[in-house]
Amino acid sequence: MSTPAAATYECTQEPPHRFAIAERARHRWGILLSLRRLDAPYPLREMFITNRELKMGYESVYKACYVCVDRGLKETAIVLLKADLEAGLTPA
Repeated sequence: MSTPAAATYECTQEPPHRFAIAERARHRWGILLSLRRLDAPYPLREMFITNRELKMGYESVYKACYVCVDRGLKETAIVLLKADLEAGLTPA
């Protein structure tokens, strides 16, 4: 099951890259996201959030910013809220 979301996210780079969740689907081992870049044309990118990451005691999940990785920049992250990741998904 996949559902669209309206939340936007930014990476920690200056100036930040902006993203939105285009699709998300629950899988046995986590959640598969398709992220769309909002501030410039860029292909959709899939990102997997494991159940282990979701069970950690934090409100957010940190994943590497794929635009920064593609450009060779280090130590930048997209901060994804767990509540937004799991909203509307049925339990596995």
